Amino acid sequence: MQDIEARPRTPGTGLPRRLRLDHPHRHGILLGHHREYTVLAGWFRTIAPGHATRLIRVARILAGNAHHHSRSGLPGGTVRIVLDRTRPLLPHLYVTDEGPLQDDSIDYPRLEKRAPGSGLALVERLSVYWDFSWDWDGARIRATTVQVVFDLTALGMAPG
Repeated sequence: MQDIEARPRTPGTGLPRRLRLDHPHRHGILLGHHREYTVLAGWFRTIAPGHATRLIRVARILAGNAHHHSRSGLPGGTVRIVLDRTRPLLPHLYVTDEGPLQDDSIDYPRLEKRAPGSGLALVERLSVYWDFSWDWDGARIRATTVQVVFDLTALGMAPG
C-alpha cells in the first residue's frame, strides 16, 4: 500500500478537523477519540455527494473498529481518514488508527469466517478490495492503516 501523507505527530485540539492534503483529489479528516460520527457523515456528503452512503458505512465501521480495538479510542487518540479520488471510478479509502492497545501485541484486522455479520464482513461485501498495513518503529506497531477500494462504475455502485 502506498503512503499518502505523514500523519500528525501529536493529536491537536479542535477535533474532528479536515486535513489539508497536497493533492486536489485527496480529502482527509482527523477524528478524535470520541465515537461520534455525525461530522464524518457530513464530510462524506460534501466531498462525495453521489456516493456518500456506502463510503459513510464503511468509514464508520473502520473508525468504530479503530476506536474499539486500538489506542485511537483512548483519550488523545485519533483516527485519520483519507479518501483518494485520483481514480474517480475506483476511489481508495484509508483509515489509520493509533496501533494496538498493548505494546507487546500484534493485533491486525482479520475477517472472521464464523462472523458473517461482522464489520469487516460488511466492508468485504461493500468493496472491491481491502487490505491493511502497519507502521512499525522496530519495537512495536505505531499505526495500522486499512485500505478499501470501491467500484463506482454503473454496475458496481449506484449513487446514494
